[in-house]
This record gives sequence, C-alpha cells and structure tokens, in this order.
Amino acid sequence: MNIRGLGLCLVLCVGLVGCRGYQTTKEPFHLNPNFDWQSKVKAQANPRNLPDGVVAWGTGPVHGDTHSRADFLKEDSVYYAGKTENGAFVKTIPVAVTPELMKRGQERFNIYCAVCHNRVGTGKTPVVARGFVPPPDFADPRLLAVEDGYIFDVASNGIRNMPGYRKQINEADRWAIVAYVRAIQKARTATIQELPDSVRGKLQ
Repeated sequence: MNIRGLGLCLVLCVGLVGCRGYQTTKEPFHLNPNFDWQSKVKAQANPRNLPDGVVAWGTGPVHGDTHSRADFLKEDSVYYAGKTENGAFVKTIPVAVTPELMKRGQERFNIYCAVCHNRVGTGKTPVVARGFVPPPDFADPRLLAVEDGYIFDVASNGIRNMPGYRKQINEADRWAIVAYVRAIQKARTATIQELPDSVRGKLQ
C-alpha cells in the first residue's frame, strides 16, 4: 500500500471513530488536576480556615447603619410611578416647577413626543397623515381634567397604540414633560381674564 492509500485509510478510521464515538472505562488523563479537584467551600459549609464559621469574607451584614440607594429601590411610588400608596394617580406634580424644569420638559417633549403630538399638542403631524392613529388633542376636556400622575403613567407605560418611554426617558425628565404638557394646555385654553395685567393690556 502506498503512502497515499495509507493516509486515506487513516483518515477513514479516524472519521469512523469520530462518528461512532470512543468508549472506555479508564479514568481520563488530567493535565492539571487542580481544575477538577480544587479546594472550595460549598453553601452552608463551615470551613476550618475562616473564623466564626463564615463561608467567605464580607458576606455577613455590615455593622452599623446601612442605607439602600433610593433611586435603585424606587420605593417612592409618588415620584417613580406617579401614584399614591393605594394606587391612585397623584393630582399634582411632586417636584418644584421651575424655568429650568420647563425648559428641560420642552426639550424632551420636542424630541420624543412632538413627532406624533406635534409641538402644540393638536396631534396633526405627518406621522398621522400617513396613517398612524391620531393621538387625542391636549385641549380635550378629558385630558384637561386628568391628574398629573396619569400623564406621567402614560408617558412611562404607554396607552393603546402609544408605546411607553420609561426605558428611554428617566423619571426626572418624564416629570419635566408633564409640566410642559400642562403649559401647552394652559397656553391653548387660558382665557384673557387669566392672563397677567401686562399681557392682557397688550392684547386688548
């Protein structure tokens, strides 16, 4: 048998063994036994080399007072969910409404909301013109009467065909958007008697 035939036979044998598998009762050969039989401590064990029977350093409770991060637990349902402890929507925004907050709300609104609601909340946008279900007008009496917490909840979790934005917009910015939505509503529905004297004089 020539070299080529011998090589072909060897490849065929290896292929057959690989397809069928190779069985043995012998123990496997371990290049580094420490990977298989390394020292370790199992759950609830009481090792001899650590004091007080602890499993590992630093796993016990921290001595003294410890505090969780409030923004991680999000236990303040009013701020993080827009609801009271009994699940009712909060009536008014739980943060101070400042010029900075309104500016931030306007910026976030124009980025995330105006594409469907437009910048004055009428819902007349190119998206709607191309077949998207029109959102309600911000000046609708129903929306004028809802709680601030309701608007926050819709911005967070969505409603009907509107998606939620809790992943894209943090809580602080969602409250800023709520404040700005209220400003849009006020600008579109305020009567002349509600305007400051300086502004009212210019209009009259």
